[in-house]
Amino acid sequence: MSDPITEGDLLAYVDDQLDPARRIEVEEHLAGDPKAAARVMADLKDRDTLRLLHAAPLARPAEAMIGAAVRLERALGWQELSLKLRRMAAVVTLIGIGWFAHGQVGLGISDSEASPKPPAFVEDALHSHETALVRARMVSQPETAEYDPAEILAETGIRLPALPEGWQVRDAQVFPSRDGHSVEIAVDTDELGRVSLFAAHVPVFNVIDPTVARFDEAKTVYWQMGQLAYALTGTGSDKSIERAALGLSLKLQ
Repeated sequence: MSDPITEGDLLAYVDDQLDPARRIEVEEHLAGDPKAAARVMADLKDRDTLRLLHAAPLARPAEAMIGAAVRLERALGWQELSLKLRRMAAVVTLIGIGWFAHGQVGLGISDSEASPKPPAFVEDALHSHETALVRARMVSQPETAEYDPAEILAETGIRLPALPEGWQVRDAQVFPSRDGHSVEIAVDTDELGRVSLFAAHVPVFNVIDPTVARFDEAKTVYWQMGQLAYALTGTGSDKSIERAALGLSLKLQ
């Protein structure tokens, strides 16, 4: 039996101070503890942000803030990295990006430029949703409403959330994906109409809160817990789909 994962192990993981075997044990621990995983991912982001700042100094207006962040980092150390430093690093980064964009084109960053690009699995979720709609229109492709989350977990390793009361499963399919299995569940709902719940394995461990991605034909709210990614796709309003996705994500914790 391996030793319990301690706070020191998590800090050493962030600092790249663990041997490969212990790193694997820490990652297994984080996969089962979403709150700890979210905290570690935030620390990793802070670490990478500060490394980037040290490697490539920002424009002159941000130098004073960079110096303050570096001094504070050295004084506290990674073990006592506080929320104040996280906010300072974020402000420094945003100011630096804004000055760089202004210097290059004389304009601020637009919403479209600032929006993060959705992960690759979101595109898979959209394609699976479109495929489910095609199946629903085809007489020769009968829908399979048999939905057994326990069987899906046993066969694919994908854990699915309990569906809200009133959601009616119309089709449940297992598809291949770029990183293993994926699952597509077509559901009829009173508020959202026909939606698709997509779940798949992904290669990179991460924790992503429910995030909206808009496409011409549909909207997708995606999130990630460890190495399992999820997406809820439909044509309802942003708020209604995001609210439903948040409820599903909470059922997985």
